[in-house]
Amino acid sequence: TAMSEKKRPVFSYNRCMSCGVCVSACPFGCLDDTKTGIGRMSKRFPELSRPEDCTGCGICAGECPFNAIAMSAAVS
Repeated sequence: TAMSEKKRPVFSYNRCMSCGVCVSACPFGCLDDTKTGIGRMSKRFPELSRPEDCTGCGICAGECPFNAIAMSAAVS
């Protein structure tokens, strides 16, 4: 089905610097910096909070200055 082929952002939190560029770059407002509790730092990390609005455009991955986002086929 077409839904299973849609790509979604997958975050590499070991590379993520919590800069928020991806959250700002998303034209559909799908990302929020609300994921916490990763590693020793109490930083806020991005997560796909509204997957139903994600088109899989890849803008977030393209804008990430730390190459911490990969677009991967969604598992349905």
